[in-house]
Amino acid sequence: MTNINAYSVLMFIANIVLSVPILLSIVQQSKSAMNIANVVSIVYILISFGFFSTDFATFFTKLGLSLSPVTYIILAIFTFFIARDFSKLNVRQGIRKSFVMGVIIIVLNVIDFFWVKSAAYIPLISITWAAVITVIISLKKWNIE
Repeated sequence: MTNINAYSVLMFIANIVLSVPILLSIVQQSKSAMNIANVVSIVYILISFGFFSTDFATFFTKLGLSLSPVTYIILAIFTFFIARDFSKLNVRQGIRKSFVMGVIIIVLNVIDFFWVKSAAYIPLISITWAAVITVIISLKKWNIE
């Protein structure tokens, strides 16, 4: 049980650190900030697999999908493609991919509200707020040139 508590506290703090470059890159259409988010999410994948390696079932039943390696893999993939679009100056495609990324994070948290109940508050407070802001900004800049 202490392994789950340590992981949830660590990922709470880590998600806040991950949220900042994601928001900065969406606001500024910045490739470098999205690359920082990509590297951070890859590091979190490694941390997650370190904690999850003992018992996947316990972690999924206690913490859900929002704090699992699944989420960080999704974030790593999306941040890579968004950074690539921003570097090629395909800002419109990058913004649209960021919208999809934000929606997926929100959907994972909604699933966790039904699955793990109160444990879903951890990602809600730490990273889902950034996903909601990402969706709002992406909708505002949907047809950006």
